[in-house]
Amino acid sequence: MAIRDGRYTSPSGNVYTFSYGDVSRETELKTGVYTFPMRDGARVQHQGRGAMTFPLTCIFHGANCMERASAFEEALIERGAGELQHPIYGTFRVKPTGNISRDDRLVTSSNQSTVTVTFTESIENDDDNTMNEVAANTINANHDTLENLAAEDFAAAIASIESVSEQLAIEAALGMQTQSIIDSLQPMAMSDRRTFVDWLASANELRSSVTQIFNRGMAIAQSIEDIYVRALNVARLTLRLMRLPARLSTTLASKIAGYAELTANLINQFRNDPFEIRKIKNAFATATLGISGALASISSGAAISAAEAAASPGNNAVQSTTSGSTAGVLQDDDGGNYSATVKNSGTASREEAVETAASILEMMDSLTAFSDAKIEALNESSASIQAQSAKDIYIDANAASYIALKELVQQSAQLIMNASFALPMQRTFTLDRDRQVIELCAELYNTVDYVDNFIISNNLSIDEIELLPIGTKVTHYV
Repeated sequence: MAIRDGRYTSPSGNVYTFSYGDVSRETELKTGVYTFPMRDGARVQHQGRGAMTFPLTCIFHGANCMERASAFEEALIERGAGELQHPIYGTFRVKPTGNISRDDRLVTSSNQSTVTVTFTESIENDDDNTMNEVAANTINANHDTLENLAAEDFAAAIASIESVSEQLAIEAALGMQTQSIIDSLQPMAMSDRRTFVDWLASANELRSSVTQIFNRGMAIAQSIEDIYVRALNVARLTLRLMRLPARLSTTLASKIAGYAELTANLINQFRNDPFEIRKIKNAFATATLGISGALASISSGAAISAAEAAASPGNNAVQSTTSGSTAGVLQDDDGGNYSATVKNSGTASREEAVETAASILEMMDSLTAFSDAKIEALNESSASIQAQSAKDIYIDANAASYIALKELVQQSAQLIMNASFALPMQRTFTLDRDRQVIELCAELYNTVDYVDNFIISNNLSIDEIELLPIGTKVTHYV
């Protein structure tokens, strides 16, 4: 066999060639040996091979040997998998493991630097990060499409309203809807100072736009086109107000709780039908805008959070589930104060991700049932009204936006489920004796680095931080 130089391609794509000393490799076998009393021999269970390891002494010669060796060391420290073209055994996807040893023999070996390292074969698929990024980009693009369709549906539905009583009813419904959005999502929006300032500005602009949607105070008559443009602006502000908090780095559980409350409030707000056919249509258009926007926001926001958690290097819910999550008071740009919960990372456990996917599918079912009930109520009401034209008694089911919403929810649930396999499992157990937090964390994680996160994620009181009593249920991540 021809002797050739070794070659290592780092995760960033840089290539390093080196000479080498004696080579070897070691292959782990995944076997189990079981012996039984009163019976000679053993039963051996073979489950294939584990990783192969390649210890190498990489040699760099010449006047610039130290610079080449230093660059090689930097490449070994890079995160991610690289490619080793072994001079004897072939090409493998590897990561450096163990310790790296450096030896510079500038005098005794005539400008020679050596780096001793062990490469371990890695089967992980680094394309997972790229796949999650592509999926997240698709989710964002589909959410944008849905918002455009929903805003256009809403504007088209109310642009032709001329009756003052109907206009007042729409403004009242939109005002109530806006207040429901603010009440349900403000605690979540406050978790990020910069976003909260932007969110408050959008909320105030939306309130003002709702009161001006028909502009009845102007002396000149308003055209359908004028109302359509203002309605379009109201719809887009409404959807933006719901979308912003869903993208913050809060936990999946808090996102689901906030948006589930909002969806339930909006459904209850529009549960009772008005007495007139056209008012039923108007209420349906308003309700569809709000509920669809809430469902789209939580679906896409939760999916992207789960994908980011799964794709993050060394993702571990222990490290960042509630990193730095402490209550406090922040100051806005005008010197005023507002309460805030300082950033959560949003990293989820596998169980939380699965529950989130199930929750958004249930919310989609609730929206479908609500829409079906509204359309059925209209059909029953219109059956006895012969004078109404087809345009007056027909509720446009907004097929395009409904299909876009359903696809977005399904895609989001699928992405969450796919990401869940890369998330850590959450385990809860009951203490069988009194324990101290530090020694318990050291036992669970082999380090005390996660003590703060453990305290926050388990919501421990001051007394429990000092001593966890027997019978306490605690949660940790595997």
